[in-house]
Amino acid sequence: MDPSWGKKLNYQKGKGGEEQARIFLMTKGYDFLEMNYRNNVGEIDLIMTQGQCLVFVEVKMKTNDQFGSAEEMITKVKISQVRRVAEIYLLANPKIKRQFSQYRIDAVCVNGENINHYPNIGSD
Repeated sequence: MDPSWGKKLNYQKGKGGEEQARIFLMTKGYDFLEMNYRNNVGEIDLIMTQGQCLVFVEVKMKTNDQFGSAEEMITKVKISQVRRVAEIYLLANPKIKRQFSQYRIDAVCVNGENINHYPNIGSD
């Protein structure tokens, strides 16, 4: 079997999790801005807005808990990386930066059928 097949399957599962998270947040009143923003530092899964707040969202998905939960995949290093990507995004998009008075980093964890939202995971 081609080893890239497993990577492609995981990629597709991840995209499905991001779409689930996007819909979940929209039902909670968030507005969608962008998906899969990339720069030379990394990627932000979702960029949403909530009122005057720009929300950078890290999405983690696990179909089972064999190797831990989705929550266990969010580390301080990952949060720091998302923060750096977000800061570059704001520098590259000054119009958006001026439009929103603040920003934060949230996480959405999809564990099988359960979806959990963790606002402001990037606060010190």
